[in-house]
Amino acid sequence: MASSKSPESPKSPKSASSHSPRRASAQAPPGAIEGPIEADPHEEEEEIDDADSALGEGDNASSTASLTESILEYRTLNGRTFHSGRLGPDDYWGPNDERQNEAMDMSHHFMTLCLGGRLFLAPLKDDIKKVLDIGTGTGLWAIDMADEYPNCEVIGTDLSPIQPSWCPPNVKFEIDDAEQPWTYAPESFDFIHMRYIVGGIADWPKLFKQCYTALKPGGWIETFEPEADYRSDDGTLKPDSAMMIWRDMFIEGGKKLGRSFTLLTDDTQRKGLEEAGFVDITVRDIKVPVGSWPADPKLKEIGQWFQYTLEQDLEGFVMFMWTKVLGRSLEEMHVFLASFRKEMRSKSIHAYLVQRLVYARKPETAAAA
Repeated sequence: MASSKSPESPKSPKSASSHSPRRASAQAPPGAIEGPIEADPHEEEEEIDDADSALGEGDNASSTASLTESILEYRTLNGRTFHSGRLGPDDYWGPNDERQNEAMDMSHHFMTLCLGGRLFLAPLKDDIKKVLDIGTGTGLWAIDMADEYPNCEVIGTDLSPIQPSWCPPNVKFEIDDAEQPWTYAPESFDFIHMRYIVGGIADWPKLFKQCYTALKPGGWIETFEPEADYRSDDGTLKPDSAMMIWRDMFIEGGKKLGRSFTLLTDDTQRKGLEEAGFVDITVRDIKVPVGSWPADPKLKEIGQWFQYTLEQDLEGFVMFMWTKVLGRSLEEMHVFLASFRKEMRSKSIHAYLVQRLVYARKPETAAAA
């Protein structure tokens, strides 16, 4: 992350996100561009200290109160905690402890920046009554959505009880595995939202079909996912870079887990929505620069927040996949992360990845499946 001397250290993501979200409009997101991202020629390299972090480990959100003790019996791997496995699979790759939760809070702000300050791009009506957020994480999207639509009930679901107890009265959080058969009444939601649950779903077509059943005719679904296919348009990212190792690690690990990390390459979102019966499918690819190298101010800010989010918990993002799935050593992991961090902070490497946002509508004439 940036040196502590840097004036660009981020504000609290919780305070920042409270002002950022706005409803969808026709304006394209900042990263939805066809050509290369222009680099800022005035960006200078900084001295890098691997031990330096301007962010620290962050705050943990309070757990919801009405949960059984068994759900809170987390698995532990090398000092990091993961969801208990008593609900859902025990091979989800992301931690659920304080440091990762803070990274998720920061990621919420980063993702709203990617959408131009909006929470979603689907063309929702103002009078929606019920929304489902799958894989809600720390719940900030659901909370912001409830603030935007005070007459709408917003339900956020996740495998781990890491959501705050403070929230608007029209929000509730449920511990649930989205891959299990749903108990929601057919045709009960106006909007179903999911983002960054890559690696957490074994059967995407099945998930989309359950969403189709639960949506009202005319209701919308939106899925927003990344792929760690780091690239550069000017050749500054080399084939043997640490970012390429990151990409290959998740592809290999995902195959072993039976959970794909190549959703964009495989066109998983569009194909799955089409198979489920959705119409008016809209696909938006959004470039995300790694770091502050772009010349465009909006893309520069997005790149900074992407870097901040990763650096908040680089170890947490790779720990499970590196050690548990691929069987590599902790020592090797730390050497790899030092190289990855160095590349991410370098202003001479103009790397980015692509996220894909897809939204679609259930036909007005559709009957529940």
